[in-house]
Amino acid sequence: MAGKKILIVDDEPNIVDILSVRLAALSYEVITASNGEEAILKTKAEKPDLLILDVLMPKMTGFEALRKIREDRELKDIPAIIISAKGSMKEFFAGKNAVQFLCKPYDPKELVAKIETLIGSSRLRSSNGVVLIGVEDVLLKKIKDCLTLLGYQVSMALNEEDAYKVSWNLMPGLILCQFWEDLTILDPKKIFDKLALHPRLSQVPFYVFCKQGSIVLDAMKSFKEDKIIGYSQTSDLLKALETNFKEKK
Repeated sequence: MAGKKILIVDDEPNIVDILSVRLAALSYEVITASNGEEAILKTKAEKPDLLILDVLMPKMTGFEALRKIREDRELKDIPAIIISAKGSMKEFFAGKNAVQFLCKPYDPKELVAKIETLIGSSRLRSSNGVVLIGVEDVLLKKIKDCLTLLGYQVSMALNEEDAYKVSWNLMPGLILCQFWEDLTILDPKKIFDKLALHPRLSQVPFYVFCKQGSIVLDAMKSFKEDKIIGYSQTSDLLKALETNFKEKK
């Protein structure tokens, strides 16, 4: 399924190429134009979800192109991000509905944040995707096999950094993390807190599993009881996973 469509309009090919690669990697569908006139034609033909417009271009400026596009009733609500090396250009777009402004050079993360503010992420949550995080290889293999039999697609993560990267790439329907006794090796709370900063990943159910005993009490300091799966034997854990997550699918 194609992602949300973004039209990039800039007369500098290098900028267009860099933006196109970056946004395509985030699952957006990208179309391009090199001037304002072409932007109008592409917008009418493609009806993108978002415009990214340079201001100073040949034939027609980004300001003029946006004005003409918004004269069309079918296109007037398309949001836009204006990018310019001249910060003073921002005042020309002040007060316009659904318009964000970025001054060159800009932080790519800021651009992505503005895109998600205007049209949201193009990554859709995978309801049958699971990110499984832990340090015990044999146990993780058994858990993965169990979840796979239930119809889940399981992706593994071995540490906190991997957990975020895998979660971002997959946009899972579920995250399952081992609560390990040595938090310097793996700290589920750090993972949870980092994921919570992302508007979509913060909505993904996050469960921890650990052996019964004092470690469960430690887990309860950071997680709600209904998000903790305690077990005595591996068979108990697999049965609990089957019972809980078969129902949640």
